[in-house]
Order: sequence, then structure tokens, then C-alpha cells
Amino acid sequence: MSVPSRSSLRAQLLWLNVIIVSCSIALSLAGTLYLTLRSERHALDNSLLNSASILSRVPLVAEVLDGTSSREELAAFLNDTTSHVSDIDLILVADTENRIYYAPDSVFLGTHYTGTAQNAVLAGASPYTSNETGPMGSDHSAYAAVRDDSGALLGFVVVGVYVRSMAVLTFQTILRFAGIGLLSAALGSLLANQLSRRIKASLMGYEPDAFARRFHQREDILDALEEGVLAIDREETIIFLNTAAAQMLSLDEEGVVGKSLHTVYPRSTLDRVLRTGKPEYNVSMSSLKDVRVLSDRLPLYEDGRLTGAVGIFRNRTEVTRLADDLTGVRHMVDAMRAYTHEFMNKLHVILGLLQIGEPEKAQQYIMDTKRTQQEAVSRIMHQIGEPSVAALLVGKTSRAGELGIRLTLDRESFLPEGSPWLPPDAYVTILGNLIENAIEGLNQSPRDSKEITVSIRESEASLLLCVEDTGPGIPAEIQSHLFERGRSTKGRGRGTGLSLVQEVVSAYHGEIRVESESGIGTSFFITFRRDDPAAPEEESDCIKS
Repeated sequence: MSVPSRSSLRAQLLWLNVIIVSCSIALSLAGTLYLTLRSERHALDNSLLNSASILSRVPLVAEVLDGTSSREELAAFLNDTTSHVSDIDLILVADTENRIYYAPDSVFLGTHYTGTAQNAVLAGASPYTSNETGPMGSDHSAYAAVRDDSGALLGFVVVGVYVRSMAVLTFQTILRFAGIGLLSAALGSLLANQLSRRIKASLMGYEPDAFARRFHQREDILDALEEGVLAIDREETIIFLNTAAAQMLSLDEEGVVGKSLHTVYPRSTLDRVLRTGKPEYNVSMSSLKDVRVLSDRLPLYEDGRLTGAVGIFRNRTEVTRLADDLTGVRHMVDAMRAYTHEFMNKLHVILGLLQIGEPEKAQQYIMDTKRTQQEAVSRIMHQIGEPSVAALLVGKTSRAGELGIRLTLDRESFLPEGSPWLPPDAYVTILGNLIENAIEGLNQSPRDSKEITVSIRESEASLLLCVEDTGPGIPAEIQSHLFERGRSTKGRGRGTGLSLVQEVVSAYHGEIRVESESGIGTSFFITFRRDDPAAPEEESDCIKS
């Protein structure tokens, strides 16, 4: 009997109950039936032997066989006897010549007994039983010799039962056990139904296979999270650790489950939640020096009882860096650092001139520096109305100047404050990364002429941003992968700047075009256009000033 593999819990328990009850009944029936029939057979043998022995000693039987009494008297006596005995089907009386003197069916009177089992008792054997089938179809009979008072052999008696009586006995026994089995099956089904209800209730109404599938799915989801998850029970034993948490804490994901928290992570304070029962949010994990990790700790309750705690770790190192790149903070800080550095250099020149007794030259140097700085700043501020973009260009100009690179803003460039094309952060991200790439490329170039030109052309129909340099150019094999994160010629851990530019341009539905020639330089053209077919086409190239 097979059980469907995807059946419900209730069906599985019912099938299991039926199988157990059926097997139990079959084994019990076979064993008990064997013992019962064996006992009944032994009792039947004793009953038949006793009955045959008693009948062989009845005087009337001997008198009929020696002719002193009539057969009618014997028939009346034996008919009355068999009517009061339930476990005897037939009685036969025959003489030594096998002629039948009495039989339940008068047809056999006067005929000869056709069996051979009587020969043993006629030869002087004690009463015994035999399975030989007699003339009336009996299957099991007892034989006893009949003798007169002097001991002379007169004949024999046969007391037997039919096969149908044996079958009825067997069938009644089977029916009794079948009834007990059905009752057991009904009771087992009721208990199985109750058990299935309790199990499903404990599984929140799910079937076991569905519950297991959902459990594994949720484990896979937790493992796929970028946030780390670590859970402990009331005894501070680790009961769950996902992949992200194992990586952040440098732990073996499989080996730590089941171990004490402080054995595998001695400096953890997650167990503090077990003592206070209160959640903690945005806790900085000071034990991790190389990464910035914030942790939320939450108590776990079951039926109102504190049973454990879970810590959720968030690695903010990469997120903070990307946020700085996206908002332009890094570029603004770099620009201000370069501006401060240049200012300090100029102060050192002025201090040196004063110390060597050249105040007039110091004054002239200050006036020249002021005029040059004012010209550069005023030109940028005149053309660029957006303060953050203007500050970026001023800072990058100073940084480039320190490295011997001339950075200029195209005279035709113009960007009003509150430009409708892009938010200020997007301008800073695009221009900051492109200018920084150009500065780094030129700084590594042996060429004497190092120039960067920035152009910002805004109109009602389009916006064009250009950054051009006279650097060594970009190799052809790199150009096809230029905007992929991690692709860079500057070493490991670089290659995010241009990917950020691509992301911002794509977010605002712009286009990027790159032209680069070895030994000549590289130009980036970024264009944004209105979705208006009637809008005039704008030029897509920058013009160097």
C-alpha cells in the first residue's frame, strides 16, 4: 500500500493509521487464528473421542449390533442425543462387516461403510481420530470399537463433524477480529485527525512540506541580504548566522551555530539585550576597525517570554563612500583641500619674502596673486550661477594648478542658478569625476602641455557638458568597458567615478559620447535633450577657448 508523497498531513496520518491497523490486524489475526484453531481442534478431538468412547459403551448400541434390540430404538435414542449436542454433526454405528445400522440419513442404512480408518479399531486399537472423509462427507471423525459384556467385538461407532462446521468456526473468528480491527481503525482515525490538527496548528496552518519549503526559502532570503543577521537564544547560544554577518565578523557560517556567542565573538554586546529586554538601534560596533558597521539589536519574545535576541548589522563603509560620490561631497572636500593647500603655499612665499627683508616684493606678490585669483574666480562666478558648481570649478582649478595643469572654463559656458536640467548634486558628480579623471591622467603624463577645458552649454532645448584634456588618451581595449564599475587603469579599488557618471546620466535620460586618441587627448560629451520633436538640434561638440 503506497502513500501519496504530496498528500496532506491529515491524509498521511490516516494512511499511516490504516497501514498500522491493517498490519496489526493481519498479524494478530494470523497468530490468534492459528492458536485458536489449534486449541479448538484439540478440544474438538477430545470431545469427539469422549463422545465415541461413551457411545461405544452404551448397552443399547451393543444390543442392536447383537440383534437383541431394534434399530428403531437405537435411532430414536441417537436422534435425541445429537439434537442436544451442538459440536457433533453425525453419528454412525456399523458392525464388524461395515454394515451401517444407524446414520442420520436413512438412505445409508444397510449399506457398507466405505472408509478404511475403522480397520484400526476393529483390529483392537484404542479410540482415535482421523481426517478420512466418510460416506456422508464428514472431514474429521473419531472411531471407537463396540464390544459386548464378554469383550467380543460387535462393531464400531463413528462421531464426526463436517468441513462446513470448521469453516463456520474459522469465519466467526475472522469476523470477531475484523470487528475489533474496524473499531481500532475508527478510533485510530479519530486520534490521527486530532493529532494532525495539533501538528498543523503548531506549523501555523501549513502542511509539513510547505512549511519546510517556506523555511528554506526564508533562510535563502536571509542569506541573500546585504545586512548581517545573527540570533542567539536565552542561553547566549548562536542559533542563526547568515552569510553577510559571517563575512562582516570573519566567522565560519556553518561552524559557529550551536556555540556560545562569546566563544566565537568575545567582544559582542548582543547579550545585553537579554538582560534588559529592550531594543537598541544604530549601535556602532567599535570592535570592527576596518569597516563602519551599525547594528540594531532586538529582543525575541515567545508567548510573552524573552527567548533570545537578534542583531542586524549594516555595513555603511561602501554606502558612505558612494553617497559622498553621488552628492559631490568628496569632490568639494578635495577642491577645498587643494585650495587650502595652494593658499598655504602662497602664505609661505609671502612669509619668506618678509623674512629676507623684501616687503615690497611680498606686497607685489600679494597683489599679483590677488589679481590672478580674482580673475579666475570672477570669471567662473560670472559664467556659473550655481554656487556648488562654481565652488567645484574653483577648487579643481586650484588643484590642477598645483600639479602644473591648466584648467579653464570655456568662455561660452553659462549655467544659471536653479538650472531646470539637473540638480546641483548631479552637476557636481558628473563634472567632478570627469575633471578628476583628467587631472589624474595628465599628472601621470610626461607631456609639457597639460590642459583641461570644461564647457557647459545650456539652452531651452538641450544641455551640453564637455570635459576635454590633452592627456595620453584611453586605450581602445578599455574604451568598450569604460563605464563598468571596477574597470580602471589606476589600480585595485578604483573605477567607480565613471560608473557613477553613467548612472546619473542614465537617470536623467542623457547620452555620453567619448572621443579619445592616443597622444592627442580625450573628450567626454554629455548631452541632455527635451523630448520635443520640434526642438532644434543643438551642436554636440565643445569649442575650446
